[in-house]
Amino acid sequence: MSETLSELLNVPNTTYLEHLTSLDLETLLSEPGVLQTQSHHLASSLTSLTHASYPTFVSLYSSTSDLTTSLSQISSSLDALLNESLPALESSVYSWNTETASVLATRRKTLIVLETHDKLRELLDIPLLINTCARNAYFSEALSLAAHARRLIAVHSSPPLILTSILAEVDVAMNHMLISLLTMLHEPNKKLPVLWKAVNFLRKMEGAFKGEDEIALAFLSGREQCLKGSLESLRRDIIRIAALEGELSTRDKDDLVKYLGKYIGLWREGVYDLITQYESIFLANVQEGNALSPKLHALLQIYVSHAFKTHLMPLLDSSQHSTEPPITSLPITALPSLVTQLTYCAAALGRVGADFRSSVARCVSDAVVQIFSREIVLAEKHFISQFPRDMYSNKGKDPSNQPASKRANKLVAPSMWLLKQEDLGATDLTISPPPTFNSTPPSLLTSFTPLAAHANEVVEVLNTLRACAPFSVATGYEYFSTTEANTNAANNLPDILKNSLIREGHTIFDYVKAVFEVEELSVVDSGISTGLSRESVVALAFARAFFEAWTPWVLNALAVGVFGLAEINLQPEGTNEGSNSELFQLEEDWQRWAQDASTSNASSVA
Repeated sequence: MSETLSELLNVPNTTYLEHLTSLDLETLLSEPGVLQTQSHHLASSLTSLTHASYPTFVSLYSSTSDLTTSLSQISSSLDALLNESLPALESSVYSWNTETASVLATRRKTLIVLETHDKLRELLDIPLLINTCARNAYFSEALSLAAHARRLIAVHSSPPLILTSILAEVDVAMNHMLISLLTMLHEPNKKLPVLWKAVNFLRKMEGAFKGEDEIALAFLSGREQCLKGSLESLRRDIIRIAALEGELSTRDKDDLVKYLGKYIGLWREGVYDLITQYESIFLANVQEGNALSPKLHALLQIYVSHAFKTHLMPLLDSSQHSTEPPITSLPITALPSLVTQLTYCAAALGRVGADFRSSVARCVSDAVVQIFSREIVLAEKHFISQFPRDMYSNKGKDPSNQPASKRANKLVAPSMWLLKQEDLGATDLTISPPPTFNSTPPSLLTSFTPLAAHANEVVEVLNTLRACAPFSVATGYEYFSTTEANTNAANNLPDILKNSLIREGHTIFDYVKAVFEVEELSVVDSGISTGLSRESVVALAFARAFFEAWTPWVLNALAVGVFGLAEINLQPEGTNEGSNSELFQLEEDWQRWAQDASTSNASSVA
């Protein structure tokens, strides 16, 4: 209150002083009284006011004190706020902005994602849609979706990560589509329209292949697997039967013929369809001057050669494996139908530029030679097995040191098994061969049971040979196979037959010698010689029937009767090499020995 009063007293009085100077003297002299009167009036008014408004003044004082205190506290709080709280708040706000910047950025991105949700969903669904289209064979739609995704990427110089990720998934989906299309090429029984469609879609797939030749190679590879799968079961059955030991039964031979026929038919259909499909898809629209034309034609030629050598040749040619090909396990009677089917197959493929008749002819010739050789050798073994194994005079110990009785016990008497019982009393067993070839075997052979049985086997082989007798196997040719097993083998049927006759001739020659040696030893032991015994005559007649009747007849039966060639002359012409000269030499040795044996026995009797 005192402070307020002092403030009121200190108010400048310059205005009042200026008022006094403007008054006249009289008024100026009366001014003290006026001032005193006003002072008393003001004092009484203040007193009245004080008494009347005492509670107000007390309340005012209290409020003023409280206000002063509050203002002081406010001043202190403001000072604390300015000096302490606001800097801390500013630091906290700065750190909060720093900490929430990533959250705000994520939130902004989230908002952007929410705003572009539909567009992003469409982009993210592209790989899934491509996979769905590829699984359901909607390849055109899948290619359109992939092209759309690539166009979106091409717009940006540096595409965002989401587009890059989507493009990677699109590439994976397109790889699945590529696998589906390639799988379609590997599926069996697919016709030209389906394969054409698959190849066209492969052409439209960017980056999958470097050129048309790679697509063609994929096509050939797929169809090759289908061909191999269709032939595999028949191939196993054929090889299983051909690998059986010993001579095949009639049922096995019939099964082998049936399986080979089915195999060749399936192979022809598969290769013919593949060639026509390949030409329609890859070669139909390729112009002559196009650089791809030679490559595409070369691929087809290489594949056809591969299919022939891989699937067909192993069944026909022994050069493909160490064992004999399955065709050689067939009887000759089954070859004509098989050759007809092979010829039809070669002619059908020849119409599309894949003629292989020359190779088939060579393989058939090889098969005829091997089958004929096997049959002749089998008949030869049956014939030779009837002769004693230890009958040869040049084997074992010196026969002159053995008694005649022991020597004779090793040989069965020729009259017991060489000559028929009804012919034992015959006195004329001489040979009179016909001047020219006759298709009927010499009637003399029927007198000798082993020779007649052997002649029946060989004649049966010759009769079956007539159904399939390539002319090349009669005159000789180079083997299609170059394996060591065939390098030194006879490559024509006359030589095979001559070699068999040579081995049989040596066996008979040794047997007759053994019979005569036994007779000579008995003469030495007894000291009595009565000329040729009955056993020696039978053995000698048997040998003459073989050398002078059977040998020339069977050779001409093969040459003249089967192939229509000139009659075979055992006299070698110009050379002393070969089976012809060897057989001729054996004949000469036989004639010389027979003449010497007859002369020596005649002289001993005299």
